[in-house]
Amino acid sequence: MSNIFDFDASAADGWAAFRDELATRLTGLQASDTVRVSAANAALDGSGPAALFTVTDDDEVRCVLGPTLLGQNRELDGAELSLLMELEWDSICEDECVVERPRDEIELVVNAATTVMRELWQVVHPTFLLTVHESPPSTPIVAVQPTGQSHLRALVDDAVERMTGSAPTKDDDGDIIFTVNEETSWLCVDAADPVLEMFANLPVDVQDSAIASAALMTFSSTWPDIRFVLHESHVRVSIRMDATVFTDAVLRSTLIKWFDFLTEGSSEVAKVVAQATPDVEVTDGGLPAGLMVILQLDDTDHGPLSPHEIATICNFDRDDILQYLRVSEEQELSWRSPIYDALSREDEEEAAACEHEEKAWSATVKSLREALRLVVLTSRLDEVR
Repeated sequence: MSNIFDFDASAADGWAAFRDELATRLTGLQASDTVRVSAANAALDGSGPAALFTVTDDDEVRCVLGPTLLGQNRELDGAELSLLMELEWDSICEDECVVERPRDEIELVVNAATTVMRELWQVVHPTFLLTVHESPPSTPIVAVQPTGQSHLRALVDDAVERMTGSAPTKDDDGDIIFTVNEETSWLCVDAADPVLEMFANLPVDVQDSAIASAALMTFSSTWPDIRFVLHESHVRVSIRMDATVFTDAVLRSTLIKWFDFLTEGSSEVAKVVAQATPDVEVTDGGLPAGLMVILQLDDTDHGPLSPHEIATICNFDRDDILQYLRVSEEQELSWRSPIYDALSREDEEEAAACEHEEKAWSATVKSLREALRLVVLTSRLDEVR
């Protein structure tokens, strides 16, 4: 088997592929498009031989050769001139010649151009050519007054597509969906007014509405364009844009502000709201004052406190009871490890003392849970009644 490289065959295949590709480009050529194919020496300074393909006013494909037909400092000889005439080039001169054909005769234009490239430019392989397909940028809409909500939606869709390079993704309601920093947000058109709104719902467990609202107020100065609305299970954040007169530039500016907030501010907002809990008075011993009262009154001399009594001490406040429960559970767990440590050292007295503390906190946890049950279920029953 021979491994000798056949350059002639490779060149023939290369030119066949180049003709097919060029024909495809010219088939889809628009009135404002241009395709420029230039030889290697033209690619360097723009003065060498080049073929410029355009579309005429009659929707014919035109190829103009120039500014230097041959790319060499010599004149056309008789054979070369005959070749150009045979290929049906018009206006033949040393600097320029032209061929035009209807779109259904694009193959004739391609054949005339590639023959010149091979025979007159003396390009042995199309890899030595530079092909540039240029389309002028679409002229953006400067300012439009929407005639209605459907018109405004169409303007927004077109603007977003121009900005992103692809058609916008929409939900079942027709709102545009964006995902930034794993946060989903929507761009919607107001049902009645020429207003655009971008919004997202930040999931968060609101512990205290008043304190959470106060915490949100601190973000108003940092993000003056963002609106914050507190709900029980989330914070609704949004930004609005007046579109009485719609422009791409204003939409782009609004989206930049919105994405900046989602990237840099939304997670911080959710974190601060989640941590907005009532301040609990703490004693010098590090325990909440209300819990210390329960521990002092819940003694063996007068018997354990009832769930109603514990709830009374906590002012029937669910959040306070939950706070005391968390502290008590931490205390209960903290005494288990010392028990095992003491037993490993065979110090039964210390192990018994630690076990006594652990059981006391366990009893406190149980009592607080009963009080919590009383507070939560009683309030729900009162609402039903």
